[in-house]
Amino acid sequence: MNQPSRDGLVLGTTLLVIHSFASFLVFLYCHINTESQAVFAYFLFFVVDAPTVPLAFEIEGKIGLLSGLTDRWTSLWYHGHQGVNLRAFILTAVFGGLHWFTIGNVMSYAFWWIHQRFQRRPAS
Repeated sequence: MNQPSRDGLVLGTTLLVIHSFASFLVFLYCHINTESQAVFAYFLFFVVDAPTVPLAFEIEGKIGLLSGLTDRWTSLWYHGHQGVNLRAFILTAVFGGLHWFTIGNVMSYAFWWIHQRFQRRPAS
């Protein structure tokens, strides 16, 4: 594996892990908080992860694939009060994480290209 690919994977994975951890912290905040409007904390991800996460939420709203799965899971374990929180966590962690992984890869390749383009050459 060449240097730009390895650097891209490292930076992309680092950003993915940081984003997933932030999403997990918001999930815990919403899970522990007793107010029903705590899930509005996920709206920050709509800005930070635009256009990926808003598009994922829009598609999920039309298809509804996760709603059946998360509502079933939460009805078995938590008596149905965390389905929206779990759905928002899955969408922000997966699609937002992929968003930042891609940004990390593109940034790494861009910096490598700039470094190669403007590298000092010996005077002839």
